[in-house]
Order: sequence, then structure tokens, then C-alpha cells
Amino acid sequence: MRRELRPYLALALSIVLFDQITKSIIRVSFLPGESKQVLGDFLRFCFVYNQGGAFGVKVGNYLLYTVLAISVAILLTVYLFKYNRPDKIFLALIIGGAVGNLFDRILYGKVIDFIDVDIIDIVIPQFSFLFFKFKGFELYRWFTFNIADAAVTVGLLGLIFHIILKGKPSRKTQQI
Repeated sequence: MRRELRPYLALALSIVLFDQITKSIIRVSFLPGESKQVLGDFLRFCFVYNQGGAFGVKVGNYLLYTVLAISVAILLTVYLFKYNRPDKIFLALIIGGAVGNLFDRILYGKVIDFIDVDIIDIVIPQFSFLFFKFKGFELYRWFTFNIADAAVTVGLLGLIFHIILKGKPSRKTQQI
């Protein structure tokens, strides 16, 4: 392993460990569906199982999400080794989050979520545009998530901003 990648792989591993430790604490301290206030109504810990993907969206079954998580982790790890990127930290965050949730899918067939945050209310009324009808959308609390989800989100946002501000990655001359 190349020495300069060790801190990034250590970050990914740290995310996996922290994610799994917090989920274990929740699993033994809460009953499924149980909720406790941490910072009033703004932040609560609420033990739920997510059988779907991001934001609880269910597009497939357990196997689909497991294969996607494995694919993302492998592809991003290869990408991390193959390209000389100044934004490796964002890739490490995404890898750590993907692997953290992958463990849940392998162990339980679903992901443990527990962080429940109140956000500003988002209300988009029903409307029609051309031939499309939008049924509207209301969100009064953010979707329950976990440490792995937060790592993936921060990593993706960081990567997007980095690409917008810095441009495309440079390809290394020596590849694995």
C-alpha cells in the first residue's frame, strides 16, 4: 500500500468503527421505534431499521442495496489508488460510510438509523407543469440517519464542491 493513502484508509476505517459502535450502543440501549430527546426536540435518538436506500427509498430488495454498497466501496477504493486526487478525504468519507452501512445489511438485512434532527419545514404544494403533475412534498423532520449516512453525505457534497471549484482529476502516470 502506498504510504500517502494510509491516512485516508485510516479515516475510512475510523468511520466504519465509529458507525458500528454507535449503532451497537443504540441497538442494546433502545427498543426499535423508541425515541429519546438529546437536545430537546431539535435532536433525538430514535432507533429505526431502514430496509431501503437513502432517505428510506425502496427501489429494490436487500440484495440490490448490498451489491450497490459493495460496488461503491470497491470502485471508490480503486479510484482512490488510481488517481492522484487532492480530494481523497471525500472519497475516504464515502468509502467509510458505504462499508459501515454494508455491515448492517450483511448482519441484519437492513440498516440501523438513529439520528433524528428537526429542520426547517419544507413544503412544496401540488402543481402541474406541461403534461406533468407533481403531487407536492412536505418534510417537517429530516429523515432519520446514522454516522455512515452522514459521512457519505459530507463526502459527496465535498466532492461535488471540489469538482465545481477545481475541475477534473489528473491521471497518475503510474497506475496499479
